[in-house]
Amino acid sequence: MNFFHSGSDASDYSSDVVNFAAFARLSAPPTPMADTASTARGRQVFQYIGCHACHVMTQTTGQSEYTGQSKVSFSPLSDFALHDMGSGLADGISQGKASGSEFRTAPLWGIGQRLFFLHDGRTSDLYQAITAHASRGSEANKVISNFEMLSSTDQQALLNFLRSL
Repeated sequence: MNFFHSGSDASDYSSDVVNFAAFARLSAPPTPMADTASTARGRQVFQYIGCHACHVMTQTTGQSEYTGQSKVSFSPLSDFALHDMGSGLADGISQGKASGSEFRTAPLWGIGQRLFFLHDGRTSDLYQAITAHASRGSEANKVISNFEMLSSTDQQALLNFLRSL
């Protein structure tokens, strides 16, 4: 049996889950691209139409046992809460307290570097991922209605903002 020695006794004796959680906690967040006029407008549109109700712009950490991670502001663009996304995104899989149509709000940071979108990777089209949030029973119906009423310029600015993350 081969055993990998990480150089840390604590890591060597921890489970993969514990090591992955530490990796996630201690990794730097994705670095967004510099703002352009379009991405700055897209950020305004994101907030104006209501995306920020679930994809919260800024969070602040609580007290942490990790050095330098207490009371730190970060921008995951998520509230990490369960939301009913309706019949269109439902996969029928209950997980923990989530029914088959409920999902935790996915953080949008780094979304501009992803190839596939939504919880199951069903699309590579960001516009389609946004509009898929609307369906019978979805908490996002009003936001998507607001998105669809935008001018094509503002829709494109919102897409540019998301791609810059």
